Amino acid sequence: MQQPQIWHHGLVARDWAEFGTDGGQEATYFRKLIEISGQPALDLGCGNGRLLLACLQHGLDVDGCDYSDDMLALCEAQAKMAGLSPQLYAQAMHELDLPRRYRTIFACGVVGLGGERQLTMQGMQRCYEHLRPGGTFAFDTAPRWNDPPAWLSRLPEGRRALPEEWPSSGERKFLSDGSELELVARTVSVDPLEEVQTRQIRARLWRKGELLKEEVHTQRYEEYGKNELMLVLGQAGFNDIRIFGDYSDEPATAESKVLVFVARK
Repeated sequence: MQQPQIWHHGLVARDWAEFGTDGGQEATYFRKLIEISGQPALDLGCGNGRLLLACLQHGLDVDGCDYSDDMLALCEAQAKMAGLSPQLYAQAMHELDLPRRYRTIFACGVVGLGGERQLTMQGMQRCYEHLRPGGTFAFDTAPRWNDPPAWLSRLPEGRRALPEEWPSSGERKFLSDGSELELVARTVSVDPLEEVQTRQIRARLWRKGELLKEEVHTQRYEEYGKNELMLVLGQAGFNDIRIFGDYSDEPATAESKVLVFVARK
């Protein structure tokens, strides 16, 4: 069985560290969830720590776990700068094997990332095993029906046009050391039968017009419907499954751009 494919490595991880630090409404939503559902908590797929560090700064007992060593290293560095010392683990969701059991586990932007359905199902089972009785597992997902390019790419004419050509260039953003980072992405393939798409990102590092480094990373996504995710959660043992829309306390609707699943053990 393949391992999940993500692109959060190298220069892409550095982009997150410098420009993806704002936890936004996700940080507020999951922090409140922890306050209601209980501690200790686990930020599964903590990445550079944009949600984890916000939780710690509010005095919450939260560990972090991520599949990318590069993202974890950046998380640790940013935590140190903030005077924080989180407990971090380098593990994939489907291989979760941690010493603690949690009252709350949350995964932001993680479920479906990697492109291997069997691993996602195993990951939810591992989350169930790592929760204390009555504990809460929550995660978000962005439905494709409100993303026209993603939806249209499933059509035959869209698939025949793949893989896309690389854009000739992209916007360059200045990093803290004065170098410039350029990221461009393309869709490589879409399989509507398996409901998996593959995308690539090209990262280029520049300084004073000179190309210092170029990296290409590949990422696969699984696409899920609401009912499929409810079935997977049920098979993992979860019950009392609720679905909210757009990081609010309101039930999800067809107009919701983000679905947040909240399930109990």
